[in-house]
Amino acid sequence: MTAQHARETWGLTAYDTKIYEFCYGTYEPPRRPHDGELPPVDFISSCFRQPFSEGSSHSVGGLTHPARILDFVMRKTLLPRSGYRDRFTHIQQWLIAHLVDQREFNIWDLIVSEIEDTIAEGFMGRCQLPYTHWLTYLIFRARADPLPPHIQRELTNIVRVFPHYDPRQMMRTHVDLRAPAPPPTPHGRSPPASPRATHSSGAVPETEEEQDVAIGSVADAEA
Repeated sequence: MTAQHARETWGLTAYDTKIYEFCYGTYEPPRRPHDGELPPVDFISSCFRQPFSEGSSHSVGGLTHPARILDFVMRKTLLPRSGYRDRFTHIQQWLIAHLVDQREFNIWDLIVSEIEDTIAEGFMGRCQLPYTHWLTYLIFRARADPLPPHIQRELTNIVRVFPHYDPRQMMRTHVDLRAPAPPPTPHGRSPPASPRATHSSGAVPETEEEQDVAIGSVADAEA
């Protein structure tokens, strides 16, 4: 499995810009504990509500609405993060700044760097190995021998079900973790099911405009 093969399979371009190098320089994995360099003010300014200048807070609460939505989406896709919702790490800031200003960067290098850090942290780290389904797809595609029919059918279904990023997937699995626990009931009766474990069952938005509004609402709730 080569980087060129992975990029061809996913349709990625080998841009020279490497976000991990901007943030962590020459540090060896694991790099996340070093926190990294903060993006320059003029580079990150478009992500935050104005006025924004040297010394301004880089907190999630100060993000513009588009930047907040991008941060929410990236935490569940390209730069997986769980917990610490109020923390806006330096590597997250570099990524969101590139996305907000539509700057080109090397996506494959970012994925590999995240995997390197997760492996290097080992059992001491708190991050699980991300991109499992993407890597499995790459491995199957790299096989020289014909795949068994049932595996080939599964791969075909994956391409049909997930042809591109679809925000509606997150709407189907969003869980409101901040919902209050139900009050105790008298006479030892079991309380109703907690909304903490209830998945959203509302209507799935169909148009791109409806999806944008729905994901924006979820991002606001996560903030």
